[in-house]
Amino acid sequence: PILAKNLVAYLGSSEAVFKEKALTLSKIPEIGKVLSEKIISQHDDAFKRADKEIEFIQKNNIKALFYADEEYPYRLRECEDSPIVLYVLGNADLSNTKMLSMVGTRKATDYGKNLCDNFVREIACLVPNSTIISGLAYGIDIAAHRAALKHQIPTIAVLAHGLDRIYPEFHRDTAKKII
Repeated sequence: PILAKNLVAYLGSSEAVFKEKALTLSKIPEIGKVLSEKIISQHDDAFKRADKEIEFIQKNNIKALFYADEEYPYRLRECEDSPIVLYVLGNADLSNTKMLSMVGTRKATDYGKNLCDNFVREIACLVPNSTIISGLAYGIDIAAHRAALKHQIPTIAVLAHGLDRIYPEFHRDTAKKII
């Protein structure tokens, strides 16, 4: 993400990155000859993959937020290595002022799950309008999402993979409730 943002900053747009000549790309700091030639050599393939991605997100009502878009979460934009694009499915307020990320062990004990549920219940009472963020993974992540749903707090699942699948599959019903 850092190099991609650097390219866009130097060239003015993401489209310009793929239209520029290798020699010009190679002069941009941290790009060099090898990377510039790789960008040029993958030009046609990159656009084919992009077309497929656009078709997929349109078909599935997914919103793609480019890091320069106004809707891109302002706090995430401040991170140097933030993702270039966020894919959003559902209605998520990504700029809520009260966000709480809850992650933990994948092998949560009953005690840990109960503690998570109690914590989210307290957040619901003491910090209204909060949003719980987690990873939809096994353990504390899924416990946090389920507790947020139970206590009627908005929750956002941040996936380490694309929106073309839900992993673990066992969490599909919870993912649908989140959406």
